[in-house]
Amino acid sequence: MVRRILGLATTTLFVLAGALAYPACGGGGDTAPPDSSDDTTTADVDAAPPPSAACQALGLKARAWSAGPYGAHRGEIAGDFTLPMLDGTSWTFSTEFSGCDVYVFIPDTIAISSTNPASVWTKSLGALLIASPRNVHYFFVSRKSAAAAPASLQAMQQQITDQLAKMSAADQAQWTPRLHVVQPPAAALGNWVGDALVAQASMGMTIDRRQVIHGVGNLSDVKIPASGSWPWAQDLSYAANEPIYLNAQSDELDRLDGENATVVTLFQGAVLSEYADVDATLPSASQMANFDTLEIEVTQQCPNPDAIEEGNCGAWDYLAELYAGTPVAAGDAGANDAGANDAGANDAGTDGGDAGPQYAFTELARFITSYHRETHWVVDVTPMLAVLKDGGPQHFRWSFAPPWNVQPTATKLSLRLSNQNKGYKPEAATYLFSGGDFNSQYNVGRSPANVPIPSDAKRVELYVTVTGHGGATNNCSEFCDHAHEFTVNAAKYTKDFPMAGTDDGCIAQQKNGMTPNQSGTWWFGRGGWCPGQQVDPWVTDVTKDVTPGQAATISYRGLFNGSDPPDNSGNIDLTSWLVVYH
Repeated sequence: MVRRILGLATTTLFVLAGALAYPACGGGGDTAPPDSSDDTTTADVDAAPPPSAACQALGLKARAWSAGPYGAHRGEIAGDFTLPMLDGTSWTFSTEFSGCDVYVFIPDTIAISSTNPASVWTKSLGALLIASPRNVHYFFVSRKSAAAAPASLQAMQQQITDQLAKMSAADQAQWTPRLHVVQPPAAALGNWVGDALVAQASMGMTIDRRQVIHGVGNLSDVKIPASGSWPWAQDLSYAANEPIYLNAQSDELDRLDGENATVVTLFQGAVLSEYADVDATLPSASQMANFDTLEIEVTQQCPNPDAIEEGNCGAWDYLAELYAGTPVAAGDAGANDAGANDAGANDAGTDGGDAGPQYAFTELARFITSYHRETHWVVDVTPMLAVLKDGGPQHFRWSFAPPWNVQPTATKLSLRLSNQNKGYKPEAATYLFSGGDFNSQYNVGRSPANVPIPSDAKRVELYVTVTGHGGATNNCSEFCDHAHEFTVNAAKYTKDFPMAGTDDGCIAQQKNGMTPNQSGTWWFGRGGWCPGQQVDPWVTDVTKDVTPGQAATISYRGLFNGSDPPDNSGNIDLTSWLVVYH
């Protein structure tokens, strides 16, 4: 369930312009070099190719070992450690580190469900390996007592032996050096890994290709209903979602590293609640004219780094939006005359309170918060360069939770401005249509918009952000395939959401910014969104449908099963623009 929220402006935060640090680096952790007595045995070296060769075989970028500073919390750089293994060997992180692998630590104290206390270790090992990318190492570490841990570890080692025996020679060679059963329980490891697994990583943890620590989340499987307080059972195979997601995140961050971007930082990690306003200074208008791309990058982390994500990060999938604010005269009810703010039925388009300045807000980017998990998003909102093209001082609002559940969240947020040599950049954006209650009257009174097209226009785009919420009738609009038809002169374009209502539509989105393994119904496909993901705008090139020097006529209607929607079908949150590029 998603609710739209927009709070009153009462707080202004000081802004620093600079690179958004993702992820954050902390202090502490093991920094000592590995003990020579823990050197990897010859058998281990023979079982796996050197890291550089491994990266080359996987087609992935190798990275050098990070000099830190190191920490033991989510978002911090992992320091060195050595783990003794059940087979008598040892594994040292700095020695084995390649910069292209993901490392997943799974404890044995994760119960299958509230009615089945057996460990997730006891089932689905084969399914885990089938689902996993080939650049992952799994470490099975017991969190049980010294008396109970040996039986748990021996049972897992036997499972691994049995599973490898079923595999082809090639798969055996792949997985033998990547499945690790750690000898002592976590509390006896005597290093930061053990300490973390006892405390803030008690539900498991990962280290990504950039040597950064993350959680594992909840392993509840949509395919396994169960009775009890949480209606789905946990399944070991869901741990594979983490390296899949982290691989995609590493690729995204590599792409960002390759951009020569000007980064304007709005928030640098402060714990925010409900919303926050901030003033920032963008480059000058002449400098803004050099950019042809605008991306928004957001990192949300739990407010308490010393606790697990569940019950620490926000519990609900709320709309989160970044707005640009234009000052208006106090009490000016017409401040939103350009349709600059689609705030839905809950907002009049202006804000600020009686004591301070008021603003008309334009939505720049939209996201959906996760169920109890940390998130990182990047969304391309290049057409909004037309809104920000004057540069200079600018007011922004980040709004992500309602006043009745403010969801404190450590937040990093930045604007990334770059020139990617596209040959055109947005010059003007004309607001077209908003959404509203999705019912039999939804399309009533929607007059076509006539937008002049300059004679020197190089490109024209239809730019739409649309999500559906609520579900009284036909599970609309959250779980139904609502459709949105735009007509540009004589050409029709329709955006629909066939994944809505599916059991696993959002699982496929973990390669596109959606955080997996949330403690909620994250798997179900929605009408235009997934929990814990950015909302990617729908961008359509309509240049061929318009004539430079003449006005274009654009009309819109929302549909359900090809017709007007029935009453009580939730709400459509829609912003739509016609964008002209020069």
